[in-house]
Amino acid sequence: MKKIILLTVILFVAMVPFDSPFLADTPETNNIKAAFIRSDDLWIKMGNRERKITHGEYVRYPKWSHDGHWIAYLKGNKQEGNSFVTNELWLYSLKMDKQFKVKTNVNNNFQWAPRQNKMGFLVNNDLFVLNTEPTKHFLVTQITNNIENFSWLPNRSGFLTSTKENKQLNSDIILSKIYLRSDQQKPVFKHFYTVQVGENEIYISTSQFKWSHDKKWISFLLNPTASASADSNTLCLLSHDGQAFQRLDEMLNYEEWFEWATTKGSLGYISGFGREANLNKQLKLVNVPSFNKELYTPKGYVDQGLFWKNDRTIYVSRAKENKKAHLDERPLPSLYEINISTHKEKQVSYPEKNEGDFAPQFFQSQLFWVRTDTQTANIFASRTDNRREIQWIKNISLASAYYARWNWDEVFSLYKGGQF
Repeated sequence: MKKIILLTVILFVAMVPFDSPFLADTPETNNIKAAFIRSDDLWIKMGNRERKITHGEYVRYPKWSHDGHWIAYLKGNKQEGNSFVTNELWLYSLKMDKQFKVKTNVNNNFQWAPRQNKMGFLVNNDLFVLNTEPTKHFLVTQITNNIENFSWLPNRSGFLTSTKENKQLNSDIILSKIYLRSDQQKPVFKHFYTVQVGENEIYISTSQFKWSHDKKWISFLLNPTASASADSNTLCLLSHDGQAFQRLDEMLNYEEWFEWATTKGSLGYISGFGREANLNKQLKLVNVPSFNKELYTPKGYVDQGLFWKNDRTIYVSRAKENKKAHLDERPLPSLYEINISTHKEKQVSYPEKNEGDFAPQFFQSQLFWVRTDTQTANIFASRTDNRREIQWIKNISLASAYYARWNWDEVFSLYKGGQF
């Protein structure tokens, strides 16, 4: 009998994969799920189980619905620079295990509504709404046209949009609120705020809009022409009633580089002029309504992304700054944890010399990030209590890079909506 038990144990151990929690003190990933791109196809991972969704496609920008039952993504054909020839918006239903084509020529700003399975997306400059409730025949409705950018209102009643007043480059930018009604009723349009553009200024669009936790402030970027936008954009703050407007600082056109704190009126952002992401980029915080700014990047270092753990703590991707080295020869970053009250910081990830850690995210007491040697990429995770790193997802597709800035949203999406 003892021999049978021993043989059973040996067989069980042999069958357990090396990255299993039975063999290592790993994060509790059993209730974590992510969508990711591997060899250009869409995959999902639930705990320690992986499943391939598409076969032989070119997929980018997976995005979870609020309840985790849907993944929206773009499908197309790869061309030089990892861009698309055709952007097709598709949905994958985890419940039905089916894929649905929605629309063609969709840009990468497609957004799920807060706490609702509706989606807003742009086809060229036309704004559409997708409702997934009638799953046998999705309802797609055009809302308006000539939209530069948009975001859902926090109460999911409609959209905040931006549009140019006219075709002249120095014309003002009009912000409007569009309130949705029933599917049979036309939406209601209301002017919200006019961003005045000076006679010698050129602003042609805005970024998406981000609300503070208390919904009293809105942050967004003013974007000049494409060539100028590659080097500098203007970070702005606007009160919810449109009574206070502030041009705050200059930064690159990366929307994940400015984020509100989890409950307080503090905005963290990466400031700095110039398209090189690993040069002259600094973490700053601004508090509203005082607009006082604080610098958190020490001299001789550069920050390339941020994520709020809570109101007191921020994670950044930080490297030593080397102004003399060639762009691709500059040091790759590690992750640092910063206490914004004390300005104390500590390194929390330790990549090899030829590797860098990017895109930190914090969820369920665990830190997730992308580790790359610029030729391959993997998703790592660690618990904040023991700091032991594990490789959670292996061999994801490389994101596109522009002057040392990697767009990891193209190839990885962590679901943070709750349990499933």
